[in-house]
Amino acid sequence: MTTCPHCGCDIAGKGKPRSVEQHRRFFGMIAAAFHHWPEGHEFEPSSTEHLRAWLLCKTGYRDVVTVPVESDHPSVVKLATLAVEGALRAARTHAFVRPHGSSLAVFTAKSIAFHALPHGEFQSVNDAVQGVIEAETGMRVEDLLREKAA
Repeated sequence: MTTCPHCGCDIAGKGKPRSVEQHRRFFGMIAAAFHHWPEGHEFEPSSTEHLRAWLLCKTGYRDVVTVPVESDHPSVVKLATLAVEGALRAARTHAFVRPHGSSLAVFTAKSIAFHALPHGEFQSVNDAVQGVIEAETGMRVEDLLREKAA
């Protein structure tokens, strides 16, 4: 069995393991984006962790749970949405709720832990997140990182 020297997970057959540097760059990219997040954007992150969860969900790297609502009346669906959002905030979790017909879709970001996501898959997620950051901020990630380092 081949194990990762950083976290000890089994990486046999999973290809090249992720590097700590790659992991740090990912979180640095998100921190830099948080500090340059556009005012008035439809999404207003409360922290870098909140932004990370939103970015992962936006790229499609997410889990979705559907919660049925007994009515498709807009005011009932809105009230149910607010109730679920309030419960998620109280639980201090970063999940996003969207009405979907007579149900609610609750989106949560999947784990990017070393044992959950090998190098190649992480690189795809990283590239997708970088693309969203650049599209939403109008700035290149390399410029954000350089500015943050200065």
